Amino acid sequence: MGITAMQWVEGILWLDGPTPHGALNQLLTIGLIPLALLAQAWGPLLGSTFELPVRGRRLPFFLLLIVGLTIVVAARVVYQPTYTQVTPQGHLNWWSPRNPPVYFAWAYGLWAAVIGAPFLFWWRPFWQALLIVSWGWLCATVSFLLTDSAASHWCFFVSFYAAFVLIYACMVRDAPKLAPPG
Repeated sequence: MGITAMQWVEGILWLDGPTPHGALNQLLTIGLIPLALLAQAWGPLLGSTFELPVRGRRLPFFLLLIVGLTIVVAARVVYQPTYTQVTPQGHLNWWSPRNPPVYFAWAYGLWAAVIGAPFLFWWRPFWQALLIVSWGWLCATVSFLLTDSAASHWCFFVSFYAAFVLIYACMVRDAPKLAPPG
């Protein structure tokens, strides 16, 4: 699930219609969407711990953890969405009661930075990290500029991450870890 959890939640919402003010719609919007958003921010970050211990990078690691949580909580407290609705262009709006939703460019950019930061900070070779993040940021920018729901193309952003990492994991063999002496 991880970073692509939002696609699963949105898929269930589309199966429901999404029915305005329906019980399933409200449960997903209030309960699961915040968790799926946290998975977008925390998935790459926590996944990086399988390769790099937190010990040598505590400050940036925990700062990204806190910033991701703060953004999700602040967005939910400020906008207080109780159900997901369909925008005039046919996208899902789980962000705010206002339809179509309004996204602030600085908040949108900050969210993109939080999701991309673990790749840029700790994925090597760096050109691969830049490729992953640039593709995602391009999709997010196009969505922000051309649709009535800027979050509508985040699925391309996070799905490309997940697909790239899955393909990479299948192509690269893990180096055997040497047992510590003694």
